[in-house]
Amino acid sequence: MRISVISAAVCCALFSPSYVFADAQSVEQRLALLEQRLNAAEQRTTEAERRASQAEAKLATLSQQSQATEKKVETVSQKQKQKQNALSDGFEFNAYARSGLLINNHGKGARGGPGVSPASSLNGDAHVGRLGNEEDNYIELSFGKRMTFDDGSWAHFKTMIADGATNPDPWVQDNDSHHINVRQMYVEMGNFAEFSGPAKNAYLWAGKRFDRDNFDIHFTDSDIMFLGGTGAGIYDVQWTNNLKGDYSLYGRNFGDLGSSHYEDNDIQNLMLTANHFYGNWQLMLTGMTAQGNDALKDNTASTGSYALRSDNTAQNGYYAMLAYHDKQQFYGLTKGVSETALQFGGGLGAEARQPGSDGDLTDNATSLRFASYGILPVAKNWEIAPSVIAQHSEDRYRDGDRYDWATFNLRASQALTPHFALLYEASWQYMDLDPNGRTYRSDGNMNQYQAVKGDFYKLTFAPTFKVGNVFDIKARPEIRLFATYMNWDRELDRYAINDDFGSAGFTAGGTWNFGVQTEIWF
Repeated sequence: MRISVISAAVCCALFSPSYVFADAQSVEQRLALLEQRLNAAEQRTTEAERRASQAEAKLATLSQQSQATEKKVETVSQKQKQKQNALSDGFEFNAYARSGLLINNHGKGARGGPGVSPASSLNGDAHVGRLGNEEDNYIELSFGKRMTFDDGSWAHFKTMIADGATNPDPWVQDNDSHHINVRQMYVEMGNFAEFSGPAKNAYLWAGKRFDRDNFDIHFTDSDIMFLGGTGAGIYDVQWTNNLKGDYSLYGRNFGDLGSSHYEDNDIQNLMLTANHFYGNWQLMLTGMTAQGNDALKDNTASTGSYALRSDNTAQNGYYAMLAYHDKQQFYGLTKGVSETALQFGGGLGAEARQPGSDGDLTDNATSLRFASYGILPVAKNWEIAPSVIAQHSEDRYRDGDRYDWATFNLRASQALTPHFALLYEASWQYMDLDPNGRTYRSDGNMNQYQAVKGDFYKLTFAPTFKVGNVFDIKARPEIRLFATYMNWDRELDRYAINDDFGSAGFTAGGTWNFGVQTEIWF
């Protein structure tokens, strides 16, 4: 009974109008609060969306700016590459250099050089082996540019600067042996539509240059043929399938006749050369003239030798060379290389090594010269390079003189590792020189060259480091140590008082030279 009364009382309380109203009011408040919170959240969401939209817009703008910047950078880069390509397209760079230290057995600077012997006073003709026998620092730098045009024609520009000095200092100034020369500066051009027949594939050149057909014996630093100067020519005139010709006109100076304000008094030797090639054979013919050469001012030597000129100095000359070039065979016997030349000249052409370079030759001067060298691979890691140059000349600088000499040289290379080789060189020269009373100035006095006869020989051993093909005797660069022994007949010391032989500390009886040298070409 009591439980029923209590239950009834609770039910009445719960479902009474006042309680229901209070509960409903509480729900409404909660809903209102919830709505407020929802509104606030919606505002925050809207604000976040707005900010996100702004950020996206900024990102889009930045992206556009970045793309524009990238395009500008790419455009600039392309322009730079185009400029670089335009500059480097057809660009050429070549060099030759040698530099070393030469010390004698007394610990002093040594004398030496391929042209150390008396016979080499004949305009540098008679060189001996150069390995372990060079005291100079010498460099040639060549720059060029090849251009091809829309019509197929082309042009080639080349220039070469050179510098040489015997002074070992890092900076050389006011040194007589130190002068920078522009040795070449010329332009070639070809593939002209106007050319036909034998000249269809020929090309022209003009400027200052070494002739394209020059060749030498590297191992003695001897030119077999060196033709050069300033002029013009045409190369590769194809007369038949096997016969082609090169034709050039060169000029070079001997000196001047004196001062003049109104005319050029330079004595210029003009040389007209025709080079013909048939297979491996070469025939070179040269005629030259230097009007007024016999009246050169002060009668002094044009070559700087301090010798007096003769009374019948030549004004004209002729020169001929028959040569055979074989880049595949060692004298037709086996694989290798060989080149040989027989040369003859008269008058100004009696200078066989560099035709037209010696203005002191007489009208009656004649010269006969033979030069040959080869490169022969021997066994697996050996190469040898023998060479010979011999010359007879008479009435050279005055009637009745006679100069005979012959040089034999042998260079050998023994490759031991991919970057190390042993080099050996033996050189021998015979001289029989009769200047017939030719005179020269020295120390302010007049002196005479003396007739001498004798031998010179040189032996060199040179451990060598190199890169490239260590089995190729002509591959460079090289860094080599060397020891050289030289000796000669005592009679050769008498040839001239201003000559190397017979000078203080450099007389017959044997001398040792030691040193290090680098050599490179590319």
